[in-house]
Amino acid sequence: MESNSQKQRFVYHTEGVCPPEIHFHIQKEYLQKVRFVGGGCPGNAQLVSRFLEGKHLKDVLKLLKGIACRNDTSCPDQLAKALVSAKYGNLDPAPSFQVYTDPSPKSRIGLIGDLGGNSGVLEILIQTIRERGVESIYCLGNLTGVSINNKELIRLLRKEGLTAIQGERDWRFAQEEPDGDLTFLGQKDRDYLFRLPHVLSFQMGEKEGIAFFGEYIQSLPGFSDFDPFALEINMVCGLTQFMQDETVFPALEAMMPQFKARIILFSQIKKWGHWQIGETDFISLGPASEDQGLCWGLLEESGKKINLKIINAGLPAGG
Repeated sequence: MESNSQKQRFVYHTEGVCPPEIHFHIQKEYLQKVRFVGGGCPGNAQLVSRFLEGKHLKDVLKLLKGIACRNDTSCPDQLAKALVSAKYGNLDPAPSFQVYTDPSPKSRIGLIGDLGGNSGVLEILIQTIRERGVESIYCLGNLTGVSINNKELIRLLRKEGLTAIQGERDWRFAQEEPDGDLTFLGQKDRDYLFRLPHVLSFQMGEKEGIAFFGEYIQSLPGFSDFDPFALEINMVCGLTQFMQDETVFPALEAMMPQFKARIILFSQIKKWGHWQIGETDFISLGPASEDQGLCWGLLEESGKKINLKIINAGLPAGG
């Protein structure tokens, strides 16, 4: 690993311990932001993380050496293995954001925008959308909100096996730093949000598509213009201000031959919209619940054309 001022993020997949992943940052051989994700004792994990924050790798490795818990290993032992792998270049730095690729091509997809923690809205939408015979339901960010129903919403997402990405609020809720609005989210639920992808890649007919929430991705540590789909994200967020500045559309079209994706979904501005520029479809999602009622989007592929229908699913639900 190069010793420089660049902070690098790593994800290590463990063996023989409860948490399946350890996430950490290294800057100039100093350890930062250790997080054991997905299991184990959250209290002990947080104590270890706080104790090791800011220490040099050689000092950390001395502290972690020889600690066993089960299966001849332990969380500290797995962290030591992760640090050694990173130090000697056997563990590549992780990209600044996570991308999940839906493996099977689609022709009909149900799209759900900002839910704000409203599990009742999600329950109604799931039933309504599935009645239309869609192949998948995508929940595209800001799943959670300042709501007592966040826990129930996360439980429903897991139970129904829905594909979801992090919105800016979900990303903030997933962090371990205390926040007055977040005390009702336990570590298990925060870990669920933390492990959600920031970007979804999918295939619809002959077109590759991506979905992301918005510009917070550009502020993630280590974000690079060379990251997967960074060009598409930069053009939508920065150049066009989420397709609100039509004067730059010619410049956007000039950049599109370099795009990998030909369907681009985003959610930040909370307005439904569909723009077709050249061979690329840009789609903005509105919220799941608004004054007129509950709304979702039906994305359909017909030949080489992509169609979007905005469907009203009834009156707004409380909560």
